[in-house]
Amino acid sequence: MTPEQLKASILQYAVEGKLVKQDPNDEPASELLKKIENEKDQLIEEGKIKRSRKLSAITDEEKPFDIPKNWTYGRLKQITTFGNFDSVKGTSIPDNSWVVDMKDVRKDGGGFLAIVRKKSTDIYKSNKYYFSKNAVLYGKLRPYLRKVEVAKADGFTTTEMFPINVVDINTLIPQYLRYVMLSPYFVDLVNDSMYGMKMPRVGTTFLAKMVIPLPPLEEQKRIVAKIEKLMPLVDEYAESYNRLQKIDNEFEDKLKQSVLQYAMEGKLIKQDPNDEPASELIKKIKNEKAELIKEGKIKKSQKLPVITDDEKPFDIPDSWEWIRLGDYAEKITDEVASGSFAAIRDNVRKYKTENYAIMVKTADFANHFSKNLTYTDEHGYNFLNNSNLFGGELILSNIGSIGKCFIVPKLNRPMTLAPNSIMTKLIDPKLNKFLYYFIKSPIGNFELLQIASGTTMKKFNKTNLKGILIPIPPLNEQKRIVFEIEKIVNSIDKLSK
Repeated sequence: MTPEQLKASILQYAVEGKLVKQDPNDEPASELLKKIENEKDQLIEEGKIKRSRKLSAITDEEKPFDIPKNWTYGRLKQITTFGNFDSVKGTSIPDNSWVVDMKDVRKDGGGFLAIVRKKSTDIYKSNKYYFSKNAVLYGKLRPYLRKVEVAKADGFTTTEMFPINVVDINTLIPQYLRYVMLSPYFVDLVNDSMYGMKMPRVGTTFLAKMVIPLPPLEEQKRIVAKIEKLMPLVDEYAESYNRLQKIDNEFEDKLKQSVLQYAMEGKLIKQDPNDEPASELIKKIKNEKAELIKEGKIKKSQKLPVITDDEKPFDIPDSWEWIRLGDYAEKITDEVASGSFAAIRDNVRKYKTENYAIMVKTADFANHFSKNLTYTDEHGYNFLNNSNLFGGELILSNIGSIGKCFIVPKLNRPMTLAPNSIMTKLIDPKLNKFLYYFIKSPIGNFELLQIASGTTMKKFNKTNLKGILIPIPPLNEQKRIVFEIEKIVNSIDKLSK
């Protein structure tokens, strides 16, 4: 059980009358309700609050659960002075007054984040609601954030926080009402009533009619005392729980990293002497690249340095080979391969609404290409022809989050590479997955960090990327390694759920 679930259970038990025992000597809540109604009538007679339209009686269907015999139900407007507060012009608020904004209140009933007092230089253009000490301040904007607090002093609040005053703290304890409004029963009903897509809120008419379980006054006190005794223990539980979760997450990540490192060292599966050695695979790649150069499909690249024994980070099986990525890949490129920054600026227009081609960013993979996409028109796409994407290419983030790597999906529409990424295309798509896992492995990350520069923001370029070393197994062994990695990673994911 998470700490949040535990807190919710305690509050739900409290409002159902299951958290503390009932005392037969307590004055029943039905008498308390009569007192509240009499006190409200007195305040109306004295002109301190307005008379409101009579509320409908609570039907059996509206009662959310069974409550103890000495409890009763009342509507929120029935048991409070709901809606009786002043709306004040922002310019009329005296200096040094406490002014509450939504951002000053922690979510999930976590208390006030800050106590802000008006300075002589502060100007509030919009109206504020006045509240008095012991008012329950209820955040009606995005009510699922559960911003509900009891005011410790008089003040003013944004109109998105709705002040609810009890008639008398000797008949309804504000903290008890606050706990009801934080309970799953109350929160779920309010969430179901929200309206507005971008700024969802609850209507005050709905709030006024909410059905509140009302215990005897003495039991309200015992409930509040019990909750306040339990909550610090829940906080301690939360600390232990979160610490354990962190250990679990780190363990999962370290376990996956160990699997990838073993895979890259040729220790994850046994070698098969019948496999064609990696040296033959590399010969085929060289021959195919030479053919593509001859046909004018790719440019001849600069010769890379011979790999020395001192550069090799560890021993690999005899059937494997070390190779530089530039010699292994058909193409390693980025957006500026098609022209200078100035030429790109003049020729490539970017759009946030759908257009001819998607400009693929690393963030798009996390969103599954479903939102916040960037587009360019057909002219921009053609101008960036050196970095157009067709699906199956590897994309590496080369700035900031070093080591992020993705395989481009086939989206059946034009795509081109966005800035701050480098695309690597291999001769044979069957080689993609092994290279992908190499980049994500500790040795892959080490190779990338070796070529990255910058103190505040690490960055590497495509020229340096071509020079990194990768261990290459035979093609058949690559397939078996990828299969084993994915099998183990899936098992780790299942165990961690």
